[in-house]
This record gives sequence, C-alpha cells and structure tokens, in this order.
Amino acid sequence: MHESLLFFLGLITGFVGTNTGGSALVTVPLLISLGVPPHAAVATSKVATVGSMVAGLSQFHKHGKVDYQLAIPACVFAIAGSLIGAYLLLIVPFPLLRKSVGISTLLLTGFSLLKKQQVNAKIHSRGLKVFGYFLFFITGLLGGFFGGQAILATYVFLIIFNKTLIESIGTRKVTGLAIALPSVMFYAAHDMIYWPWALVLVSGTLIGSFFGSQYAIKKGDLWVKKIFMAISTLLSVKLLFF
Repeated sequence: MHESLLFFLGLITGFVGTNTGGSALVTVPLLISLGVPPHAAVATSKVATVGSMVAGLSQFHKHGKVDYQLAIPACVFAIAGSLIGAYLLLIVPFPLLRKSVGISTLLLTGFSLLKKQQVNAKIHSRGLKVFGYFLFFITGLLGGFFGGQAILATYVFLIIFNKTLIESIGTRKVTGLAIALPSVMFYAAHDMIYWPWALVLVSGTLIGSFFGSQYAIKKGDLWVKKIFMAISTLLSVKLLFF
C-alpha cells in the first residue's frame, strides 16, 4: 500500500517538480507521516531528487536548453555547499532552515516581478555575477540540508545571469545533480536512507520528470512561469506558517 502511494507521489512530484522545484517539501512530510524518522525522510527523498534531475536533464539537454559554461563553475560552489549542508542535517534543527528558505523564496519571487529592463540594467555588473556564484553555495547548502533549493537556483539563473525561464530550469538541473549526488553519498555512508521506499519513489520520479520536462519545453516560458511562480509562492507560505 505504501509502495503504491510513493510511486504515485513520485510521478506527480516528478512531473511538476522538474519544472518548479520544491518536491522535497511534499515528499519529506509524507515520508514522516508514514513513520520514517525526519532525518531519514530527508535523506530518502534526496534519492528521488537524483532521479528527477537525471530524467529532466536528458530532455533539456536534448533541446539545447542547458548552459554548461555557466553550470560548471556554479557546480563547484554548489558541491561545497551541499557537503556542508548534509553535515548540518545532523546537528541543526529544521525550523531555522525551513523559515530561511521560505523568506528567501518570497523575496526572489517578488524581485522576479520587476520589469525585464530593470533586471537587465543590473546583470552586467561583475560584482553581481560574483554574488550570483556565491548564491550557488547557499543553494547547495540548502539542498544538502533539506531541499527546496531548486526554486532559488532558478531565480539566480533567471535574474542575475539573464537566462530565460526554460534555460534556467534546464541549467539548474546540472547544479541540482551536483548538489544531490554528494548529499546522497553522505547520507548513505551514515546509513540514513530507507532504500526500499527510496527506490520506489525514484522510479516514479524518473517517469514523471521525463514527461514533465517534455511538456514544459513544448509549452514554453509563459506557461511554466505562471506555474512556477504560483508553486514557489505557495511553498514559501507553507514553509513559513505550517
């Protein structure tokens, strides 16, 4: 019964989450409600994240929506952050991280509403780009600790590096994979992953993410932007108040 529920959850979160991010904010609470300890729930959901990133990246790469020149240096910062974040999972309470992600996402959502001309006036600043790379360290930290970093990473690519929304989502698949893999290895080394459910969850996520990526590329930026902003706002409110 639990396995069927998790497979279906993987399909849904894979389809939607591959474009919007925030899947962990759904899968972690569900795993906890099924009796998985909180730290193990975070670790187990991270396996599903790897599946989502792999399936999604294959589709965005196929359609030329991944900027590897930008993604590779961003990965260096993201990996460093993810290893620290995975360690912090062992010692830092959840409420602090949850509220930090919620506040940051709401601020970035509001910033993204600026007119494109206002954003473009800032993207050529070298200092701003340096700050953008530093933010990838923060997204790695958040990703290694809990999740939800995909929303923040997308906004960094979108606002600071002037990528389209589809390009931002495709490129952050690379940094997302760089964040998820070290975290999974760390969690596995500390025997924190509940593998039977992780494998069921990731199988659903692979399928959902594959078709979700295809659908997003077909529909284009306008459709994805509406869904993305709605989901990011709702998840931020959830993190802050529930």
